[in-house]
Amino acid sequence: MKSNTGQPASKPTKPRPDFPLFPHATGRWAKKVRGRFEYFGKIADDPRGEQAIQFWLDQKDDLLAGRRPRTRTGAATVAYVANHFLTHKRDLLTAGELAQRTFDRYYSTASLIVATFGKNRSADDLGPDDFQGLRAIMARRWGPVALANEVQIVRSIFKHAVDAGVLAVPIRFGPGFKKPSAKTLRIARSAKGSKAFSAADLRATLEKADTNMRAMLLLGINAALGNTDLALLPIKAINLAGGWLDYPRPKTGIPRRIKLWPETVAAIRTCLDERKQPIDPADEGLLFISPHRRLNYIGKHKGYRVTAAMTRLMKLAKLQGPRTFYDLRRTFQTVAEGARDLTAVQSVMGHAPGSGDMSALYRQSVDDDRLQAVSEHVRGWLFPTKKSKTRRKAK
Repeated sequence: MKSNTGQPASKPTKPRPDFPLFPHATGRWAKKVRGRFEYFGKIADDPRGEQAIQFWLDQKDDLLAGRRPRTRTGAATVAYVANHFLTHKRDLLTAGELAQRTFDRYYSTASLIVATFGKNRSADDLGPDDFQGLRAIMARRWGPVALANEVQIVRSIFKHAVDAGVLAVPIRFGPGFKKPSAKTLRIARSAKGSKAFSAADLRATLEKADTNMRAMLLLGINAALGNTDLALLPIKAINLAGGWLDYPRPKTGIPRRIKLWPETVAAIRTCLDERKQPIDPADEGLLFISPHRRLNYIGKHKGYRVTAAMTRLMKLAKLQGPRTFYDLRRTFQTVAEGARDLTAVQSVMGHAPGSGDMSALYRQSVDDDRLQAVSEHVRGWLFPTKKSKTRRKAK
């Protein structure tokens, strides 16, 4: 390069010693990343490198990760799309319309999207190849059932962006970004085996249970209560004198009325007698308080302390298999259907009716005698008497 006087021009220098870019022979600011040169504008147009350094910072994360970089433009970035979705879900969480565990699942998936595509990538630039690559990453991390859920969450995040006006047109996911087939899901579930507890397993577990866990186990199989249900169970929902539980399911808000067994009532009475004063006044109305630390069973995720206690108890009772406390609901459903009153069973389970189930939408309640019949059927399975055994053999 020559100056106007015909003499060789001096080579451009860095604006400061710690400047991360260098002047390339082509007259551009440059940096070698992952074995190749990347360029950030002409030196003549930007002698102090102010625009070049901003250009580098915008693309740095993508380049170091080996991704195709995208600069910050007027288009919505992947990070903006993810954060817009999470802000909406956090509002629902604050309003009590979304469980913390569900929000955490959304947050984890959104973080994976940003880490995979890059936070500064223009969302409308994403195409089928990108999502096929994302699915491959998820498939290595999760089994078919969890993968199906993750695919749905990703689709929901980008659908929200379109519905909210963040993106002008729907994202093209391509044919490769689909949930595993129904056959694949059936094979995966079959490979895991049955998650139901046997009556013998439950009786063995009850024998090893402490006061709180005995009441929880009985409520799990008698009333089909899950981890979150138990962690948030208010004392006022229980009518010990009449032996009834009136407790809407926290997950769906569906009202539930459940006949409690004498064994369950006795376990709850013992639990109340031995109940410690909770540390947090907000937990005063909850039935279950940890006897050692005087904490609730909600924990970081609603009901996770119930899961932890169940894991320890199953180990103590020497139970095998990948079952969890929540599998008591599966066990209840399976056994209770033997009472041949599916409507009453669904009422106890607290399932939300399908959009086309007009009978459920019109039904105002289920008779107590039907609910009690379902309850007694499950009780006869867990605590069989000579009479109930004879009846089953006759059938």
